[in-house]
Order: sequence, then structure tokens, then C-alpha cells
Amino acid sequence: MTLTEDIRRTIAPEWEGFEKLLTEALASRSDLLNRINTYLLDASGKKLRPLLALVTAKACSGSINQKAVACAAVSELIHTATLLHDDVVDDSDQRRGRMTVRKLFSPGASLLMGDYWLTRAIHLLIAYGCPVEVLGIYSKSLEELAEGEIIQMELADSLRATEDDYIQVIRRKTASLFIASVKGPAIVAGASGEVVAAMEQYAYWLGCGFQIRDDILDYHSSAETGKDSDSDIMERKITMPLLCAMRNAPDQEEHIRRRMGDITCDPSKKEQDREVASEIRTFVLSHGGIESATGVVRDYSARAQECLEILKPSLSRDGLASIAASLCGGL
Repeated sequence: MTLTEDIRRTIAPEWEGFEKLLTEALASRSDLLNRINTYLLDASGKKLRPLLALVTAKACSGSINQKAVACAAVSELIHTATLLHDDVVDDSDQRRGRMTVRKLFSPGASLLMGDYWLTRAIHLLIAYGCPVEVLGIYSKSLEELAEGEIIQMELADSLRATEDDYIQVIRRKTASLFIASVKGPAIVAGASGEVVAAMEQYAYWLGCGFQIRDDILDYHSSAETGKDSDSDIMERKITMPLLCAMRNAPDQEEHIRRRMGDITCDPSKKEQDREVASEIRTFVLSHGGIESATGVVRDYSARAQECLEILKPSLSRDGLASIAASLCGGL
């Protein structure tokens, strides 16, 4: 049994309610929409964000109300919508070991499905009477998600991304939804301002650590991760492992940045780009990029766990701590 499955057992009735609500929220009069919805739900991942939402609510108040269940569904809807959009932006053929909606159906279908899931998220927040403050939190996360992607595109063009730039990007494109998924449920659970602030910090460290971990895994084989290997390099994204390797070998930094610029992102020159990506990957592996980036993840994991000390001891608090500790697993 996996960690997430083990934690789900502690909130089994509410988890069942979340999955029921998610399915019902997506029902459509369109046969194509329903087919794609089924495909997406069958291929869904660990559902970490809704799990965080429900466990946070229980850790803060000892119970999980319907507004918290709605927040859990909203977090999953928004997350999946961003993946549907990302797959079009990145021309991705594979996700979670299966063909993307972009590849199986069409880029247009992937974009429109993402839009549909976003509208359903907004509907749920309103239908379940979530406070305006919570609506604002999720709205802010959507704004930051889009902003983070645009900034990342700009940095890929300039090839001058620094570690500070990188952290600002992942704060927006990943941690922002982690924060909404934790902060919203803490508020609807009636947590004090001090607890809400601590949980926001927990989600920040967890979300950033999660993205750095994901960027490390990009240097593993596609068979291990279920997505295209070296995809970040092929998209000229300078992530933490590469930044760490360049910091460890400063005399080679300019050369490596120039080689990143040699990647064309032209489908007709994919093999040429792969040769350059292989060279950069070798540089990262041979100059401690993975090890140094893993050290950052361990630090962020510890910081996230420290934020939970404000909560009363409970199985739910232990679950949140275990999720943060799991960032280091397999690295």
C-alpha cells in the first residue's frame, strides 16, 4: 500500500464523497466530453492536492465539512486543467504512462477540456458557498499559474535564468496551487489566522520541493517517470539540477548556456536537439547536479514539516508530515 493510499484510509468516507463530487461535477451532455472525462479520470495520478485539502481540514478542526470536500474537488479540477493546457504548450505526447489528450484526440480538444474543467471548478466554489476569501485564493493561484508559465517561456528564450528566477517560477506554477489546496480548506475548517499562515508556509515549501523533485526525475528514464525523458532540456528549461551543476562547475556555465541555446525546439530537428540534450544531461550528472538539487529538496521537506508543529498531534498532522517527508523518497 502506498503512502497516499494509507492516508486516504484515515478519511475514507470523505474521500469517497470527493470522488463522487468530482465525477458529478464533470458530467456533460456532450458524448465527447464524457469520453475524455472518463479517460482522464481513469488515468488520474495520486490526487495529491485534494488529499492535502481534506487532510488539512481534518488536521485543523478534527472533521471535514462539505466546503472542504468542494475545495478538494476544485484543486483536482484546476490541476488537471493546467496539465491539459501544458501538454499543448509543450507538445507532449505522454503523461502518466499514457497518451495525452492532445495526442489521442487533438490539441484543440485538450485546450477546451482544460477550459471545461476550470469552469467546473469555479461552479463548485460558488455552488457550495465557499467564502469570498477562498474564491480569491483560488483565483490568485490561477493568475500565478499562468504568470509562472509565461515567465518560464521568457526565461527559456533568454537562457539567463538564475536560481532566484527559477524559485519565482516554481512558486507560481506549482506552489501556488499547493497553497490554495491547503489554505482554502484551513479557512473553511475555521482555523485561526496563525494556523492558516503556518499552513500556507507548509504548502510553499512542499510545493517548491515537489517541483524540484519532479525536475530531478526529468533526468531519469521515461520508463521510470511515465513521461518523455529530458523534456525540460528539450524545451530549454533551466531547472534546479542544471543550476546546481553550473554552480558546481562555474568555468563551464557559459558554454552550457550557449549549448542550451543550440536547442532549436524545431520538430524537424529533434534528433539534433536530442544530441545537445544528451550532452547537457551528461554535464548535470557528472557535476553533482542531481545530488545538490536533492539536498535542496531535503531542506524544503524539513522546513515543511517544521511548519506543522503549530497543529495539535493527530493522525492527520502525521499524514501531512509524511507527505512532506516523502519528497525525499526515491531520490
